[in-house]
Amino acid sequence: MRLHNRRRVILIRLAVIFCSTFVVAFLLLNYRFVAAEVQYSIAPGTIQTKNSLGDAIRLLPQAKAVADKPLPDNAKLVIDKIGVDAPIVFNVPDNTDLIYNQLENGVVHYSITAKPGTPGTGIILGHSSAYPWYKGKYGAVFALLTKLNAGDQFYVQYSDGRTFVYEVKESLVFNPFNASARLTELENAPGNNLILVSCYPVGTNYLRIAVRAQQIDI
Repeated sequence: MRLHNRRRVILIRLAVIFCSTFVVAFLLLNYRFVAAEVQYSIAPGTIQTKNSLGDAIRLLPQAKAVADKPLPDNAKLVIDKIGVDAPIVFNVPDNTDLIYNQLENGVVHYSITAKPGTPGTGIILGHSSAYPWYKGKYGAVFALLTKLNAGDQFYVQYSDGRTFVYEVKESLVFNPFNASARLTELENAPGNNLILVSCYPVGTNYLRIAVRAQQIDI
Protein backbone atom coordinates (compact mmCIF):
# COMPACT_ATOMS: atom_id res chain seq x y z
CA MET A 1 0.00 0.00 0.00
CA ARG A 2 2.80 2.40 0.93
CA LEU A 3 4.62 1.62 -2.33
CA HIS A 4 1.43 2.27 -4.26
CA ASN A 5 0.91 5.63 -2.53
CA ARG A 6 4.53 6.57 -3.13
CA ARG A 7 4.19 5.83 -6.84
CA ARG A 8 1.01 7.88 -6.93
CA VAL A 9 2.74 10.85 -5.30
CA ILE A 10 5.63 10.60 -7.78
CA LEU A 11 3.22 10.51 -10.74
CA ILE A 12 1.35 13.55 -9.41
CA ARG A 13 4.61 15.45 -8.97
CA LEU A 14 5.72 14.55 -12.48
CA ALA A 15 2.38 15.69 -13.85
CA VAL A 16 2.63 19.00 -11.99
CA ILE A 17 6.19 19.54 -13.23
CA PHE A 18 5.17 18.73 -16.82
CA CYS A 19 2.16 21.06 -16.74
CA SER A 20 4.16 23.86 -15.13
CA THR A 21 6.93 23.48 -17.69
CA PHE A 22 4.41 23.51 -20.54
CA VAL A 23 2.72 26.67 -19.23
CA VAL A 24 6.03 28.49 -18.74
CA ALA A 25 7.25 27.46 -22.20
CA PHE A 26 3.99 28.61 -23.79
CA LEU A 27 4.16 31.98 -22.03
CA LEU A 28 7.77 32.52 -23.08
CA LEU A 29 7.22 31.50 -26.70
CA ASN A 30 4.01 33.51 -27.06
CA TYR A 31 4.65 36.45 -24.79
CA ARG A 32 3.43 38.95 -27.42
CA PHE A 33 0.02 37.28 -27.53
CA VAL A 34 -0.13 36.89 -23.75
CA ALA A 35 0.69 40.58 -23.24
CA ALA A 36 -1.98 41.66 -25.72
CA GLU A 37 -4.56 39.31 -24.20
CA VAL A 38 -3.87 40.51 -20.66
CA GLN A 39 -4.01 44.16 -21.68
CA TYR A 40 -7.26 43.63 -23.58
CA SER A 41 -8.87 41.77 -20.66
CA ILE A 42 -7.72 44.04 -17.84
CA ALA A 43 -7.86 47.45 -19.54
CA PRO A 44 -9.48 47.05 -22.97
CA GLY A 45 -9.67 50.78 -23.61
CA THR A 46 -5.89 51.18 -23.52
CA ILE A 47 -5.32 48.90 -26.50
CA GLN A 48 -7.64 50.81 -28.82
CA THR A 49 -6.57 53.52 -31.24
CA LYS A 50 -8.42 56.66 -30.12
CA ASN A 51 -10.97 57.86 -32.70
CA SER A 52 -8.79 56.64 -35.54
CA LEU A 53 -11.73 55.73 -37.76
CA GLY A 54 -13.34 59.12 -37.25
CA ASP A 55 -10.12 60.89 -38.23
CA ALA A 56 -9.83 58.74 -41.36
CA ILE A 57 -13.39 59.50 -42.42
CA ARG A 58 -12.70 63.24 -42.20
CA LEU A 59 -9.93 62.77 -44.78
CA LEU A 60 -12.26 61.20 -47.35
CA PRO A 61 -13.07 64.44 -49.23
CA GLN A 62 -9.35 65.02 -49.84
CA ALA A 63 -9.16 61.77 -51.80
CA LYS A 64 -11.82 62.67 -54.39
CA ALA A 65 -9.25 64.32 -56.68
CA VAL A 66 -7.47 61.01 -57.21
CA ALA A 67 -10.54 58.76 -57.25
CA ASP A 68 -10.02 57.72 -60.90
CA LYS A 69 -6.33 56.89 -60.55
CA PRO A 70 -4.98 53.39 -59.79
CA LEU A 71 -4.63 52.62 -56.10
CA PRO A 72 -1.05 52.99 -54.87
CA ASP A 73 0.94 50.16 -53.32
CA ASN A 74 1.31 51.99 -50.03
CA ALA A 75 -1.46 51.52 -47.47
CA LYS A 76 -2.14 50.64 -43.86
CA LEU A 77 -4.68 48.44 -42.09
CA VAL A 78 -6.17 49.97 -38.95
CA ILE A 79 -8.43 48.04 -36.55
CA ASP A 80 -9.13 50.33 -33.62
CA LYS A 81 -10.78 47.69 -31.43
CA ILE A 82 -7.71 45.48 -31.20
CA GLY A 83 -5.00 48.11 -31.55
CA VAL A 84 -3.84 47.19 -35.07
CA ASP A 85 -2.10 49.87 -37.16
CA ALA A 86 0.11 48.06 -39.64
CA PRO A 87 1.45 48.66 -43.15
CA ILE A 88 0.10 46.42 -45.88
CA VAL A 89 2.78 44.78 -48.01
CA PHE A 90 1.68 44.43 -51.64
CA ASN A 91 3.00 42.55 -54.68
CA VAL A 92 4.42 39.57 -52.80
CA PRO A 93 4.63 36.51 -55.10
CA ASP A 94 2.42 33.55 -54.26
CA ASN A 95 5.21 31.75 -52.43
CA THR A 96 4.98 30.62 -48.80
CA ASP A 97 8.57 31.48 -47.89
CA LEU A 98 8.41 34.93 -49.49
CA ILE A 99 5.10 35.70 -47.80
CA TYR A 100 6.46 34.57 -44.43
CA ASN A 101 9.52 36.78 -44.81
CA GLN A 102 7.42 39.82 -45.69
CA LEU A 103 5.26 39.34 -42.59
CA GLU A 104 8.18 40.90 -40.71
CA ASN A 105 7.24 44.20 -42.38
CA GLY A 106 3.52 44.27 -41.59
CA VAL A 107 0.51 42.38 -42.90
CA VAL A 108 0.61 40.89 -46.39
CA HIS A 109 -1.95 41.26 -49.14
CA TYR A 110 -2.40 37.90 -50.84
CA SER A 111 -1.54 39.07 -54.34
CA ILE A 112 -3.83 36.76 -56.30
CA THR A 113 -6.89 38.27 -54.59
CA ALA A 114 -8.62 41.61 -55.02
CA LYS A 115 -6.86 44.69 -53.75
CA PRO A 116 -8.71 46.38 -50.86
CA GLY A 117 -11.09 48.95 -52.32
CA THR A 118 -11.54 47.13 -55.64
CA PRO A 119 -14.39 44.76 -56.65
CA GLY A 120 -14.18 41.25 -55.27
CA THR A 121 -12.68 39.68 -52.18
CA GLY A 122 -9.19 40.43 -50.93
CA ILE A 123 -7.20 38.48 -48.36
CA ILE A 124 -4.82 39.96 -45.78
CA LEU A 125 -2.41 37.67 -43.90
CA GLY A 126 -0.84 38.39 -40.51
CA HIS A 127 0.87 36.64 -37.60
CA SER A 128 -1.08 35.83 -34.43
CA SER A 129 2.07 35.00 -32.47
CA ALA A 130 5.72 34.44 -33.29
CA TYR A 131 8.75 33.09 -31.50
CA PRO A 132 10.70 35.50 -29.24
CA TRP A 133 13.59 35.60 -31.72
CA TYR A 134 11.29 36.67 -34.56
CA LYS A 135 12.50 39.78 -36.35
CA GLY A 136 10.24 42.79 -36.80
CA LYS A 137 7.47 44.23 -34.65
CA TYR A 138 4.50 42.53 -36.30
CA GLY A 139 4.91 39.05 -34.85
CA ALA A 140 1.55 39.25 -33.08
CA VAL A 141 -0.29 41.84 -35.16
CA PHE A 142 -3.37 39.57 -35.36
CA ALA A 143 -3.08 38.22 -31.81
CA LEU A 144 -6.55 39.51 -30.92
CA LEU A 145 -8.31 38.68 -34.18
CA THR A 146 -10.75 36.45 -32.29
CA LYS A 147 -12.03 39.55 -30.44
CA LEU A 148 -13.64 40.92 -33.60
CA ASN A 149 -17.40 40.49 -33.71
CA ALA A 150 -20.08 41.11 -36.32
CA GLY A 151 -20.66 44.85 -36.60
CA ASP A 152 -17.12 45.91 -35.67
CA GLN A 153 -15.55 48.31 -38.16
CA PHE A 154 -12.02 48.88 -39.42
CA TYR A 155 -10.43 50.50 -42.44
CA VAL A 156 -7.71 50.45 -45.07
CA GLN A 157 -6.15 53.80 -45.91
CA TYR A 158 -3.90 54.39 -48.92
CA SER A 159 -1.08 56.91 -49.05
CA ASP A 160 -3.11 59.19 -51.35
CA GLY A 161 -5.88 59.49 -48.74
CA ARG A 162 -8.37 57.06 -50.20
CA THR A 163 -9.96 55.18 -47.32
CA PHE A 164 -12.17 52.10 -47.41
CA VAL A 165 -14.20 51.13 -44.35
CA TYR A 166 -15.17 47.53 -43.61
CA GLU A 167 -17.71 45.99 -41.28
CA VAL A 168 -17.14 42.52 -39.83
CA LYS A 169 -19.77 40.00 -40.92
CA GLU A 170 -18.54 36.57 -39.82
CA SER A 171 -15.55 34.47 -38.82
CA LEU A 172 -14.46 30.91 -39.44
CA VAL A 173 -11.85 28.47 -38.12
CA PHE A 174 -10.68 26.06 -40.82
CA ASN A 175 -8.04 23.51 -41.72
CA PRO A 176 -5.83 24.93 -44.49
CA PHE A 177 -4.88 21.43 -45.65
CA ASN A 178 -8.46 20.36 -46.41
CA ALA A 179 -11.04 21.84 -48.75
CA SER A 180 -13.70 23.80 -46.88
CA ALA A 181 -17.11 24.61 -48.34
CA ARG A 182 -17.59 27.33 -45.70
CA LEU A 183 -14.30 28.98 -46.68
CA THR A 184 -15.41 28.95 -50.32
CA GLU A 185 -18.63 30.69 -49.23
CA LEU A 186 -16.59 33.37 -47.47
CA GLU A 187 -14.41 33.93 -50.52
CA ASN A 188 -17.43 34.13 -52.85
CA ALA A 189 -19.59 36.35 -50.64
CA PRO A 190 -21.34 39.14 -52.59
CA GLY A 191 -20.00 42.68 -52.46
CA ASN A 192 -16.49 43.94 -51.88
CA ASN A 193 -14.95 42.00 -49.02
CA LEU A 194 -11.73 41.72 -47.08
CA ILE A 195 -10.79 38.51 -45.26
CA LEU A 196 -8.23 38.69 -42.45
CA VAL A 197 -6.40 35.39 -41.96
CA SER A 198 -4.04 34.19 -39.22
CA CYS A 199 -2.88 30.99 -37.51
CA TYR A 200 -5.14 29.44 -34.87
CA PRO A 201 -4.95 28.64 -32.04
CA VAL A 202 -2.15 30.93 -30.98
CA GLY A 203 1.23 29.20 -30.87
CA THR A 204 0.36 26.69 -33.61
CA ASN A 205 -0.05 26.71 -37.38
CA TYR A 206 -2.38 23.72 -37.65
CA LEU A 207 -5.57 25.70 -38.20
CA ARG A 208 -6.45 29.16 -39.49
CA ILE A 209 -8.98 31.78 -38.48
CA ALA A 210 -10.61 33.91 -41.16
CA VAL A 211 -12.61 37.06 -40.42
CA ARG A 212 -14.72 38.36 -43.31
CA ALA A 213 -15.64 42.02 -43.46
CA GLN A 214 -17.66 43.81 -46.11
CA GLN A 215 -16.84 47.24 -47.52
CA ILE A 216 -19.45 49.81 -46.49
CA ASP A 217 -20.28 53.32 -47.63
CA ILE A 218 -19.57 56.15 -45.22
